[in-house]
Amino acid sequence: MSFKVDIDSITLDILVGRLKGVVSAIDILKWLANFEEDEQRVALSLISNLTVYTSNEIEEKYHKGLNIIIRGVPSKSKIAIHPIGLFGKSGSMMAYLLRKTNTFNINNSRLTLIPDSKMLSTLGEEHETLVLLDDFTGTGSSIEKYYNSDIIAHIGRFKQIHFLGVAAMKEAIIYLKPYFTSIIIDNDSIYKKAFSSEASYFGYRKYTAPKELAYKYGEFLTKPERLKSGKPKYRHALGHENSQSLVAFFYGCPNNTLPIFWQGDSGRIKWTPLIPRFNAHKIQKAREFRKQLSYELSLFKEFGSEMLTEAFVTYRVKKGKKEFSSVNHIDFSVYGILKLQRDGFSEFNICQRLGISSSDYLDYLKRGKQQGIFDSTNKITQWGLELYQEAKRCINNNLKNRFEGKSLEIKNIHYFPKSFNGRT
Repeated sequence: MSFKVDIDSITLDILVGRLKGVVSAIDILKWLANFEEDEQRVALSLISNLTVYTSNEIEEKYHKGLNIIIRGVPSKSKIAIHPIGLFGKSGSMMAYLLRKTNTFNINNSRLTLIPDSKMLSTLGEEHETLVLLDDFTGTGSSIEKYYNSDIIAHIGRFKQIHFLGVAAMKEAIIYLKPYFTSIIIDNDSIYKKAFSSEASYFGYRKYTAPKELAYKYGEFLTKPERLKSGKPKYRHALGHENSQSLVAFFYGCPNNTLPIFWQGDSGRIKWTPLIPRFNAHKIQKAREFRKQLSYELSLFKEFGSEMLTEAFVTYRVKKGKKEFSSVNHIDFSVYGILKLQRDGFSEFNICQRLGISSSDYLDYLKRGKQQGIFDSTNKITQWGLELYQEAKRCINNNLKNRFEGKSLEIKNIHYFPKSFNGRT
């Protein structure tokens, strides 16, 4: 794999750490390769200012915010919590993360999760408080629209209506204030527009080059609106309604974030997203990863040491008197988890990449523990690290042998980082 990318290993490691294991070093390199060589320094300034929220951080904010709301509600009163967004999509994710918090579990008897706004009319009088739950608001317009379509008919039932979120743009907070008793979002998670003169992401008023670069590709990645004159207007080239957000979550990006981070091939330009927003792009990314895993496991089967074959080529097939070794889905998943954990990926992102459920993930970890690859806390053991290093040697040796003795004209910079996330 080759990339025409100008970046040093220290900067790459810092970026992997800043993005908190949601993306790997290879993902960053692929994203940077979208840009021309003379644009990559500016692209680096953009990705360096991207804020990513992990599942633990979201849980912590929900824990803290819900606790604030509960303290302001009489002890005999109940609280209805309604995640904004469809269940099965973002709404389910928000509800899942909220249910994992200590505040929710301690006060479970007083809290009622409402998956559908139509269910609000069935609540008893003891439910005096309503909490609308979301992850991010960029302009406030979609929440206002939802409030007017699904919530306004029920507001007479409640004495208090709160909004609990993870992060927001400053304009959205101002816009939504009249609708709620309170908006619970930490001040340090309220952001200004990336290219606003009020912001200082890129240094005092040094946002021209990053803005021009983001807009240049944002035009290709978003659909224009036609003015009366017939000319196209790219209102969303810098995020929905020009939000200019630099916020992402471990499961994807809001559409308010710069499209260069989350949009994939648009038909007008070939583009590799850093943190995909749409399922099609997420599936494509996962498919590419699984294809690479299969290739690497085939190398272990044919050329791997006894150490590798005993760990990752465990399936036995008998044909007559002969016995053959092969790779099964357990080998595939255990190796995939090892590889992704080593690169700092979270549980959710590992499941997403491998196409497995959380329960499957735990089952594969159990098998990995039996092999000594993971410890009781689901972390990689010393033996697991040795297996990982042996796997890297096998892969690199095979690549070297494939091209040995051949005359190659190297046109791209081949980058093989020596360490990931500060670890060798």
